[in-house]
Amino acid sequence: MNILAEYDRQQRTIKQEVTLEGIGLHSGNDVQMNFLPAAVDSGIVFKRVDLDQSPQVKANVANVVSTDRSTTVGKSGFKVQTIEHLMAALRAFDIDNILIEVNSEELPALDGSAKLYSQLLKEAGIERQSKKKKVYKVKRGYYYKGQDTYIGIFPAEKYKINYLLKYDHPVIGTEYFEYEFEKESFINEIMPARTFGFAKEVAMLKERGLALGGSLDNAVLIEDNNVVNELRFKDEFVRHKVLDLVGDLYLNGPLIGEIIAIRTGHTDNYKLNQMIQKKKK
Repeated sequence: MNILAEYDRQQRTIKQEVTLEGIGLHSGNDVQMNFLPAAVDSGIVFKRVDLDQSPQVKANVANVVSTDRSTTVGKSGFKVQTIEHLMAALRAFDIDNILIEVNSEELPALDGSAKLYSQLLKEAGIERQSKKKKVYKVKRGYYYKGQDTYIGIFPAEKYKINYLLKYDHPVIGTEYFEYEFEKESFINEIMPARTFGFAKEVAMLKERGLALGGSLDNAVLIEDNNVVNELRFKDEFVRHKVLDLVGDLYLNGPLIGEIIAIRTGHTDNYKLNQMIQKKKK
């Protein structure tokens, strides 16, 4: 692992407990979350307070148990689903240590983006801690290529993302987004971008037990030739893909490197995460 001293920084947690409620996108369950400060080197930990003995799981690559339409961590038979938007928000605020109590197997969809997480973390406040957090800087490039997807990470002096989204659909078509990570721009330009889905897939997803809590309040719905909701950005679809990517990769902690991604989803992000973890070791 290549660690450079100039990228060392103090570990961070939140200053005070805050609470959030909502509905799970896939499960449709009512969800309550409590965010609590945590000690140095604790990591990002989810605690299922609705289960006996309140089991806990760390948000890291080793604990990923599913990447089907969302990223899910778990162990010993329990799980916490759809964590990618919260993980992106934690990356934006460089939060390393936090305990997240949740009373359901899935985090709330909120408005389909990470915007409300940003407001909540601002309310909680950020606490610098006594120990440093080392940031992984990529020394040599590597990539994963799927059937119609590609994702790689390469040496760079900053955290950069180049994302190409391409759908054989007249509403989306091809969108490209080039981005250099910076806290305020991420909060304002990426975190409000909402998840999206196709009207023709809704029935199929619900048959699989997915999207049970989906609505126009928490997702952008795309029909054959139009978008039902009003878009927040003209390229909101690709911005949301960048949001998911940043959230998924934060399972490996903070990174310095340039990412090139083409048509990727959570499974592709996980494949790259596994490679990063192997290189770090």
